[in-house]
Amino acid sequence: MKEFDVVIIGAGPAGMTAGIYAVRSSLKTAVVSKNIGGTANSILSLENWPGYIGAGSFLMKKFYDHLNSYKEVEILIEEVESIKKTDDGFLLKLKKQELKSKTIIIATGTERKKLGIPGENELTGRGVSYCVTCDGFFFKNKIVGVVGGSDCAATSALALADIAKKVYIFYRGEKLRCEEITTEKIEQKPNTEIFYNAIPKKILGEEKVTGLVISENGKEKTIELDGIFVEIGGVAIIDFTKDLELELTKEKQIVVDDKMQTSVKGIFACGDVTNTLLNQVVIASAEGAIAARSARDFLSK
Repeated sequence: MKEFDVVIIGAGPAGMTAGIYAVRSSLKTAVVSKNIGGTANSILSLENWPGYIGAGSFLMKKFYDHLNSYKEVEILIEEVESIKKTDDGFLLKLKKQELKSKTIIIATGTERKKLGIPGENELTGRGVSYCVTCDGFFFKNKIVGVVGGSDCAATSALALADIAKKVYIFYRGEKLRCEEITTEKIEQKPNTEIFYNAIPKKILGEEKVTGLVISENGKEKTIELDGIFVEIGGVAIIDFTKDLELELTKEKQIVVDDKMQTSVKGIFACGDVTNTLLNQVVIASAEGAIAARSARDFLSK
């Protein structure tokens, strides 16, 4: 069984940054993740990473190349099924093997939330999508809707406006939650339209999406659509931590202090999986650096 000073679970911005900092601190390091880049890969245009404007997937490739340049780090494309506390650290059960580690950094991020309305599951992959990067091209010159009001929803709508014939944005609030400059860009696009106070009720279609029923200010209406992109945030990926009894928020995010320490000594967490104030690539990376430093300090004691 392989043993490490720190095992980092997740390989998005937080996890890969933690890996870089951990290995540079001479810690025997493993990064375990079922994919590279996480949800950052779905960002079509990242405009708030200082010094870089472009696709999130390209930046994540740069992260991976940097991490992988350190031959001391072991990168495992696997999924962690469970973690148990031991007398001298932690035992991690993966699908194909088991690992031992003195410390753990959890950086698994989130997975996309679903609307939970009729027609969603039945039409996923047939007009319902959770990834503009993956599926936007298929809706060239078609009519699409984006559900959500966050930065991700807004930037997805902007990207679709350059592809689709018409883009509707459906948001339950009275004002989009994205940056003001992004809202201004959306409003300047001639083929975008925002529905505020709009709650999706049902996705229509048999073989493919044909429309969306919404409740706008309490009144139901049907909007004809060829596709729907769901961008309503994420749910922290923490199922594998159930044996640890970590302190969680009511939204099921991992509670951490300013050193990224969780309620369990020796376990740290960073990025979108935590109760961080702002879900951004730059914040996740900074927290990854702090988590690695804290793990190093913990081991030195």
